[in-house]
This record gives sequence, structure tokens and C-alpha cells, in this order.
Amino acid sequence: MTQASLPARIAAAVVLMLPAAGVIRRGSAMQDNGYVVKAARALLSGHSPYADERFLYLPSSAVAALAEAWLDDRTIQLVFPFVLAVLTLSGWSLALGLCGVRVGSRLGLLGMAAIALLFGYRSLLAVGNWSVVAVVAFPAALLLCARNRWSAAAVVAGVSIALKPMLVPLALLFLFARRRRALVILVAVPLLLVLLSLPLTPEPGRFVSDTLPFLLHGQDEYAKPYDASLASILPRLGAGSDLTLAIRAVVAVAGLLLAWTRWRLPDDTAVLDRSVLLGEPVGVRNRAGGYVLRSLELRLVETASMIMVTVFLVFTPGFGHYSLVILLPLAATAIDRRSVARSPWFWVALAPQFPGVEIPGLTTPQTRAFTVFFMHGVLALLLAFRTARTSGEPSGSGDPHDLGEWPEEPIERVVVTAGRRPPDLGAAGG
Repeated sequence: MTQASLPARIAAAVVLMLPAAGVIRRGSAMQDNGYVVKAARALLSGHSPYADERFLYLPSSAVAALAEAWLDDRTIQLVFPFVLAVLTLSGWSLALGLCGVRVGSRLGLLGMAAIALLFGYRSLLAVGNWSVVAVVAFPAALLLCARNRWSAAAVVAGVSIALKPMLVPLALLFLFARRRRALVILVAVPLLLVLLSLPLTPEPGRFVSDTLPFLLHGQDEYAKPYDASLASILPRLGAGSDLTLAIRAVVAVAGLLLAWTRWRLPDDTAVLDRSVLLGEPVGVRNRAGGYVLRSLELRLVETASMIMVTVFLVFTPGFGHYSLVILLPLAATAIDRRSVARSPWFWVALAPQFPGVEIPGLTTPQTRAFTVFFMHGVLALLLAFRTARTSGEPSGSGDPHDLGEWPEEPIERVVVTAGRRPPDLGAAGG
């Protein structure tokens, strides 16, 4: 397929890197990364990393940060924002690869420009948050799942959890798919890495006695204004603790049931019009000029995103930069006309996250949490409606976990059972 020109690719890369340069120019303290580096330096001096209540990660995170602990603060401030930018680009590239699209395609470059403007991305760079690990690991794990390499996906997710436990809810996807061996690996990998880090960590038990209660209570008053979860938003709107807890419980049950339902409802028809194609999908070009895509990728992205957005809504905290974890894979599915990213409401939800789109009364950093909550809520509703539409389509034949082969001959319209692998494209790949 036609790729964007070299100048366009260079321009998109520069645009993506400009916010990192801006962070350096403003001299951002990158406090979140600073807490982890401080914890690593505490290890080097023989003190507990949990002496600082703002270090909220597993002991393995402090050990991983030892590579930074040897550097001076100025070097970290100059280098780390660009590391975050490159990792975010890697996450976008993996999300595109999951959908069979090259990062140099028009969709890839448009996505890079949009990411550079997103509040979540700029916030990620400004605070130096380690959620970027999940931004990379989430699409990487889904890509491996789509290739039927569930054990490898579990390793990727497990390492990510050891660094920052954002992807713990992804275990539900492995449970839905009945991948018991991979699920065991997903649990074993972070557990092993934590156990290996314990001999290097003074007073590791403080994670259980101090850090976990701090997290479960929504952190402190400093962090709550930035928290976009129901646990923080509803009390700010005047809801009592009992009502808040009830709503959270309802949303949790509904979200997880929808995720389970989405997984159990594979798509039958998977035809893309050539007129809407923005990249090079993994599929077969038919005589009508359309493309047949595997439906497994879309099902994986939507199921996993429903799980994660439910967690962002229900559990605390839910900061704005967390949304990058699901936004990149969802945006990459825009090549499929059934994708939620093709809905105007997807972009309505994202609009307040772009510069220049301001909602009166919600322009301060503390009130921006309401716009993030709105975005997560709309994404959850879009995924719910998408599940409802899928349930109304003719059901496919066969087990949704079957990973058999596709028909060998491309035809005008191909009905595909989720999980079917495409044949070798050869010249038909365009």
C-alpha cells in the first residue's frame, strides 16, 4: 500500500518529540519518575524504598530504576522525556501492527500528530510516569495473543506488572480465552521478579502494611483532584459514600459482563472498503477492491479495552495519562468501519483532551479530571453499544477459540469466523 512520503514521516516524528523538548525547556521535575529514582537510591544507601509514601510500586520497580539511580538529576531530566516519547511511539507502532498497519502509513502519521496533542501524552511526559510501560506492553501482549502466542503475551504482561501493576486486570482476558497455562505464567513472572528483588530491598513488607492501604484509600488529598475514577468524581459531585460504592459496584459488574459478552461474540463479517483504508491490513484483497481482515484482532482490542476502561472508572486512582493504554489500540482499529474509533462520539470524548478545546469551569489541572472521566465513560458506552451491535449480527459457526485456517481463495465477500488465520498474501497483498 502507498506509504506517506519521507518528509511527512520526519515531520510526524518531530511533532511527536516536540512535547518532550518542551518538558525539558520548562524544567519539569517529572516527579513520578523522581519517586522511583529516589526509591532506587534508597536501595543503594541501604534504606527502604517505602520510606517515601509516594513510592507506590512493587520492589521490582525500585530495582529496575537502579539504572537511573547512577545518573545525576540533570541527565535524567534531559533524557527521560525522550525515552517516554520513543516508548509511546513504540506502543503506537505495536497497536498499528496488531491491525496490520505500518507506522509510516497515513493513519500512522495522523496518529502520531494526534498523540502529540493529547493531554494524556503531555501529562505523561510532564510527570514522567511509568504507565508508559503499560502503553507498550498492552498492544504488544494483544499482538502476541492475535498470533496465538499466549504464553509470550503473558510474559510481556507479567514483566509490565512487575514494573507497574497496571495490567493486572488483563488476566481476565486470559481467563476468558481459557489459556490456563498462560494465566499461570502471567502470575508467575511478576511474582518471580518481585521475589528476586526482595534480597535487595530493606523492609519490603512495608509495601503491604503502608503502600497498599494508601492505594486502596485513593492516595491522599494531593492526588485526589487529579483522579478521574468514580471514587473521586462522585464525592466531588455531592454523592455520599454508600451511593458511590453502589454505583462503582454496578459499573464494575456491568463492565466485566460486557467484556465477557464481547469475547463470546466473534464478528462474522470482516470486510473493509478500499475507500476507507488508511494502511496495509493483514488480509486478502478481493475483486471488489475491499479487504478481508481477521476479526480476532478487533475482538481482542475491544474486550481488553472494556476490561481496562472499567478498571479506570471503578478503581482508584484513574489519572489522565492512563487512557493512552487503551486509546492507541482503539485508534489503530479505525481501519475497520465497525470500530468504535469510527464513531463521531469517540472524537467527541477526546475533544476536551486537545489544546484549544476548553469547557468552562473545567480548565484547571484539578478540574480536568472531569473531562477524563467523561472520556472514559463515553469509551465504555461506545464499547457497550459495539457489543450490543455484535450480538445482533448473525452468529458464527464453530468455537470462538478455534484458530483454524482461512479459505484459500479470495472472494467478493468472505464470512470469517473470529480467529481464522489469513493465507499467505503473496502478490495479493498489494
